[in-house]
Amino acid sequence: MPVVPGVTSVISPAPPKDGPSLSSSLSAAQSASPSTGRPDAPPPTGPVADRVAQADTLLCADRQFGDSPAIGERNLARFRLGLTMLARHDDEAADVLRETAAAPDERLRPLLYDPVLRNCFEVDLALLDGGRFEHSSFGAYVRGHLTAGPAADAPVADAAPSAGPSEALMRPHRPAWPGLGDAWVLAEPAPREDAQKALAERLMELYRDALGDGRAAGPVDPTDETLAGLRDGAELLATLLPAAGAGVLGHVSVVGFTSRESEEGPLQSMSGGDPLPSTVLLAPERCTSPWLAAESLLHEGAHLKLFDALRTGSVVRNATEQVPIPWRIGSWTVIRVFVALHFYVHLLVFRAAADSAGEAVRERFGPPPPAEDLDEPSPGTPAALNGTYRTSAERARHLAECVLSLPDEALTEHGHRFARWLLTALRLVDEDAPRPRERAAATRPAEPGPAELGPAEPGSAAQSGATGALQRVAPVDACALPGLGQLVVSPARSARMHWLNARSWTVYSLCDGRDLGSLHTAYARAAGLTPGSAEVGRQVGDSLRLLVASGLVTQDG
Repeated sequence: MPVVPGVTSVISPAPPKDGPSLSSSLSAAQSASPSTGRPDAPPPTGPVADRVAQADTLLCADRQFGDSPAIGERNLARFRLGLTMLARHDDEAADVLRETAAAPDERLRPLLYDPVLRNCFEVDLALLDGGRFEHSSFGAYVRGHLTAGPAADAPVADAAPSAGPSEALMRPHRPAWPGLGDAWVLAEPAPREDAQKALAERLMELYRDALGDGRAAGPVDPTDETLAGLRDGAELLATLLPAAGAGVLGHVSVVGFTSRESEEGPLQSMSGGDPLPSTVLLAPERCTSPWLAAESLLHEGAHLKLFDALRTGSVVRNATEQVPIPWRIGSWTVIRVFVALHFYVHLLVFRAAADSAGEAVRERFGPPPPAEDLDEPSPGTPAALNGTYRTSAERARHLAECVLSLPDEALTEHGHRFARWLLTALRLVDEDAPRPRERAAATRPAEPGPAELGPAEPGSAAQSGATGALQRVAPVDACALPGLGQLVVSPARSARMHWLNARSWTVYSLCDGRDLGSLHTAYARAAGLTPGSAEVGRQVGDSLRLLVASGLVTQDG
């Protein structure tokens, strides 16, 4: 999956398929390629268990939002291309940025999933997009890591062979769940080199920022019992949900333990998001029971997985649009509604799996506790006054109705597919949940991407039958994902990435100076469609409109 710098004759076109045509993303954080199955998981028994098994499989089936290896592959491509983009604008760090972008996957993943480096990368991209980028903080830290190398006196067992720079600061090194993934346990860092000291200070700064308290104590040192409870929770999660449970664990790189009081009470668990990427923080008490630990890992791991997925495909067109929530004061953005619904669907599938767990699971991990009601609604809200929305099922149904009530134009094509996927999984474990809405093909907008690109300019190739030459802009940097039928491209003068699916990739590759008529003929041949047919015109027109609007293709004459 190399970045191809200065591409002018883009990689051979992929066979066109239905689906997203072009998308445009600005900046973002996280990803992993987890284990997706547990060979020792007990087979489901009974009709309820069958529906749980179907839901578990379905939650990993969607290539954009559920398939963790595909999510990881897209994020690696985004990482490579983002580093290449940063190198264009930072001469001092250009060499180390390009060297890192060209590294093989096994060397790149530990850097991508390192909390400090990932945070730096996302900050760098945000500054670049905002026109305020000067020097790459990622470049500075990764250069220090490469210069320091492994400490000569560090015991071999202190860190994994592929440990990232932050992980290498952990002494002793403690894996979070051996055999299920590469996550490690956060502790007070123990730097041995000057470069490591700067990294250690930044790691603890991010940890405190994530907690919202710059004076917070460092991570709690877990006892052997707490670590055993964490591992049992991960084993239970992967056993109950062999696909979805094991999948979310792969999006967690770091697990830290913390004791934090706030106005809302003691912290139980949280996911780091952008401030502390790929990280889950837990109260040690969450690991006193494998069931509590498993539910917490599912909760926060599902959030991290969705963060990763949304890096390369948005679901809403208006990021500021809000929806009233009856159990909370104020309103939520539509994306927050999706994030909450995504978690509740996973939680309800987990609880259904717990209810139908076989004797072997109960003997090993103990009986599942009774499902608890959620926290009380905020005082003064309709839910608090009416005594409603206190359970996961009630809240999931309400959020599903919120999504279904949105007008078609509120969501991207990714968003419509995301909603159908989640609601289909929800109904497998809750027959009272609303049904997914089918959309008529005629109402589906052609534009599927994460950012609204807008219509093509009047008189452009997408708007007219002009016969001028259609030409890709040059130079560009590009990264191909042929197994996913996607190409991610960034023009050299741009701070944006554009995601092309197989259809738009094919149209893009054919814009080599030919006119519109020749493009139609060549596309029909590549797609196996009838030359001159309306379908050829529609597919070429939709893709070309977006390619022109995004500045990837121009037309002479």
